[in-house]
Amino acid sequence: MDNSDVYTLAKFCLNLIEHKNSEIKCTDLFFEKSKYINIEIEENSIKNNEIGEDNGVSIRVINKNGALGFAYTNVLNRKAIEKMCNNAIKMMKVGTPDSDFRDLPRVFNNYPVVKDLFDKNLKYLEIEESLNYVDALIKICADDEMAISQSGNFAADYSKTYIFNSNGLNALKKDTSCLISSNIIVKDKLSNDTSSGYERQVERSLKKIDSTKVANLALEDAKRNLNRKKIKSMKIPLLLTPKGTISLILRPIAAAVNAETFQYKRGFLVGKRGQMIGSKFLNIEDNGLIDGAPGSQIFDDEGVPCKNKKIIEMGKFLKSGLLYNSYTAGKDGVESSGNASRSSYSSIPSIGITNFIMKSGNIPYEEIIKDIKEGIMLDYTGDSVNLSTGDFSGLILRGNLINNGEISHPLNETMIGINVMDLFKKIDAVSKEHKVYGAFQAPYVRISSANIIGGAD
Repeated sequence: MDNSDVYTLAKFCLNLIEHKNSEIKCTDLFFEKSKYINIEIEENSIKNNEIGEDNGVSIRVINKNGALGFAYTNVLNRKAIEKMCNNAIKMMKVGTPDSDFRDLPRVFNNYPVVKDLFDKNLKYLEIEESLNYVDALIKICADDEMAISQSGNFAADYSKTYIFNSNGLNALKKDTSCLISSNIIVKDKLSNDTSSGYERQVERSLKKIDSTKVANLALEDAKRNLNRKKIKSMKIPLLLTPKGTISLILRPIAAAVNAETFQYKRGFLVGKRGQMIGSKFLNIEDNGLIDGAPGSQIFDDEGVPCKNKKIIEMGKFLKSGLLYNSYTAGKDGVESSGNASRSSYSSIPSIGITNFIMKSGNIPYEEIIKDIKEGIMLDYTGDSVNLSTGDFSGLILRGNLINNGEISHPLNETMIGINVMDLFKKIDAVSKEHKVYGAFQAPYVRISSANIIGGAD
């Protein structure tokens, strides 16, 4: 399927829809061509590898009452597309009217320039070359006497996306991405205690992938969590690692500023726009324009240009701090923020993040931890924040006691309870260092105090 084929099919489809039903207000087409490789590790050996392609197209038709019809196909010829159009129209005719629908995006004359989103080495990557990245993971685990098993994967993807609509929009983009992950289990031969550590890396370019570093970081995490000990309940400072910052700050905020969640009044930030919700150290943005970043895009999955959206500045939740697709933007009478997101051509647009960032501070991590006489470092919890209330009560699955500015023993049967609105206000230091995990960029964050429930009481 080359460009000329797609444009021919798109023109055929839009002309067909135009003559099918006079009640149709607008239509859009989403073509996607992708090539992927995925290699999985179990018990420190390759268990599965797959290479394939997935091509398809979907259509949305919306009538003047706002009723939606949706259909898709992975057969790219005129006969299949005509059937897809007919099915979408049938669904539209029996669909529920929606008075909140306004329109699909109009034509944009200029799209932003974002560099390094495409790597031709990933487009032409073969399975044999991919195995080298997995072999490096396996070697790190096999060579360490404490490591007893590992799971993980290497994945690479090349995609080409075309978006057309009846308002004249016509957009094309190419993207590549690759991922390496490692989950290593270690065992202390003296105590027979076991623990695990996890690390992953997502990049746009193959040359940035470092399998050895990822496996070593996972191994360090696992060893740091060996021989866990119980502590007593106390109220002490909390240091969030970048993973902890993502869990307790970035993920909850990303969900809470989703315009759809906000419009249904389901989030803990409802009614807080324009207000101070955190300390001056809380600065959040959703920036889709960073060169080479995993979440960057020229335009979203409706063809709207991506932007750098400021969400929270110096602790203040901005009135303009919501993330929109075209539907929710029309409902609020504002412009889309360029955050329409589809999992594939077989889904309709929802709302997603691009690069969701908590801005770094200017204090080195070593200085932040040095100032903590007694505290807790939280790296991972398997529990989630209640997005309706902001309450959090969860088990610290990977975390350590801090004594006199140094990381001490890992924690066993230890929980933390806090409301994230309280947590935001208690942020008193943010590191200048940060880490990137996919679409999230997070620093180390110190919370002045938190209630810790220990199992030694």
